[in-house]
Amino acid sequence: MREFRVFYGVLTFLVTAMCFVYQSRLMPLLLLILTICPAISFIIMLISYFSIRLKAMPSEIIANKFESFDLELNLRNRFIFPVSPIRIIGDFQDFRELQSDVRDAGGENLGGEKEVDFSKKILMTDLPPFSSSSIKATFSLPFRGEYVIRIYELWVYDVMKLFRLRKKFDIQIRTVILPREKLPNDSGKETETESESPASRITAHRSNMFSSLREYREGDSIRHIHWKLSAKQDEIIIKQQEQSVNNSAVIFSDFSCNFGEEKENVFMNRRMNDAVLETALAITKRILQDGNSVINCWQDVKNSEKYEATEFNHYGYLFNAFTAIPQVPMEKPFGDLIELFSPEIKEHHTIYIITPIINDTLLKALEDSGLAMRGGVSLVTFATLKPMGQIIDFINEKTKLNLIEIDDEAVTFDV
Repeated sequence: MREFRVFYGVLTFLVTAMCFVYQSRLMPLLLLILTICPAISFIIMLISYFSIRLKAMPSEIIANKFESFDLELNLRNRFIFPVSPIRIIGDFQDFRELQSDVRDAGGENLGGEKEVDFSKKILMTDLPPFSSSSIKATFSLPFRGEYVIRIYELWVYDVMKLFRLRKKFDIQIRTVILPREKLPNDSGKETETESESPASRITAHRSNMFSSLREYREGDSIRHIHWKLSAKQDEIIIKQQEQSVNNSAVIFSDFSCNFGEEKENVFMNRRMNDAVLETALAITKRILQDGNSVINCWQDVKNSEKYEATEFNHYGYLFNAFTAIPQVPMEKPFGDLIELFSPEIKEHHTIYIITPIINDTLLKALEDSGLAMRGGVSLVTFATLKPMGQIIDFINEKTKLNLIEIDDEAVTFDV
């Protein structure tokens, strides 16, 4: 735009000088045209400014991780003149399939670059007279959480590229990316006695014995259906397991993973926090499906949280709560969470401690709380960040912890 103004100023100066040098009727006419054209161009731009309408659809987006979803911007020109160019400024993310020229705030073309976060971008398009135009963007986010796609400015330029007007918007599209729902593998093994059970497998919650019968509830496993009685009564009857009455589990989730503020480290922080969250949800879902209760303990930005789920309907609340946890490392050490809630653990509790990093600080917290030498405690970590050999040897030789490594990217895993 600057170059157009400079060019037009130079041209006007030259024509003005020529009016004094050459005694010609054409020069004053040319100078008059150069004076009137910007005014006409500005008036047309002003009318176009009030004739443009912008709408974003949908108003709210809910999608899964890595799932592509579309955002459509609808522009409408109700004036007889075309509008070109139009610059839409907002916070966008992934433009791999965007049907428009996409540049960052500095004017650099982004091409097919894929980004993790939303940042300021400029969309450029144009509008024919009396018509509508749509800009379709396809997004795909690798981390769960709540995001906001914002559109806050639209710039309209005149035909001569000498003027521009800014139109402000406050369009916000709330975007919720859901965690992946993983599934623990069923080992199919049954424990003979409580003393022989490692209590570190989800199957430790199961038993062939049952103490009562009840009607089917949403989320109940089909393994617990009493088929003969269901056929007689013409309704689904569930066998209430003996262990389901008394047994429950406690899950400690570590969201304090922090490798630094560099871009690649922030990526790993989010990946590991999601892995912890999705593993905790998967174990919780399986335990609730088997008719047992489960207590989840985790740290939010400000507080340490505890939630006891006693029936499958409670899983939805926990899923929503975990989805909304901010994608930032928690400042309090994970050991503080264990120290806070470990006194509430009962003898019959099966315990899962899910953490991406096993270090001396965590092991000391487990020792101080008495969990390191207690049976039925599983220490779940991820193969991406395999613990050092010395730590593994210490866990195997000096503690009763059941160390489990799983693949954070796998949909199913063994626990």
